[in-house]
Amino acid sequence: MLEAIAAHARRDSPQECCGLLIGSDTEVIEAVATANIAQDPRRRYEVAPAEHFAQIRRCRDERSPDGTPLRVMGVYHSHPHSDPVPSPTDLEQAFEEFLYLIAGPAEPPGAMTIRGYRLRAGAFEVVELMEASIDDR
Repeated sequence: MLEAIAAHARRDSPQECCGLLIGSDTEVIEAVATANIAQDPRRRYEVAPAEHFAQIRRCRDERSPDGTPLRVMGVYHSHPHSDPVPSPTDLEQAFEEFLYLIAGPAEPPGAMTIRGYRLRAGAFEVVELMEASIDDR
C-alpha cells in the first residue's frame, strides 16, 4: 500500500496527490487514489466529496478479513517538493478522527518518506507505521 501511495505521488507530481485510507481503528487495509480537486493542487489537496461518499457507501457492505466493519479512517496526500511534515494548511483542515499519511518529497526521483500523523489536542502527533505482509506459499 505504501508503494502504491508513493507511485501515486510521483505520477501526480508536481501537483499534490490525495486518496482515502480504508480500514479499521488499528489497521489500514487499502489506499484508494482520488482526484485532487483543490483550486491550487500544487500547494493543497482536496478529496472530491463524491469519491469520499462513494467509499463510505462501499464500506457499509465490506468487512476486513477478521470480520471488523470497514470505514474511511484517514487520508493521504503528497508534498511534491518538501518533507512529509504537516503544513499549517494541513493542520487547519484536520480533525481528530482521521489518520493522515503524508508522502514526500516526490521530486527529485529517489527516496521518498511516508509518515503518519493524528491530530490530538490541536497538534499533530507522529504515528508509527508498520507494514504487514502475508506469505501465502
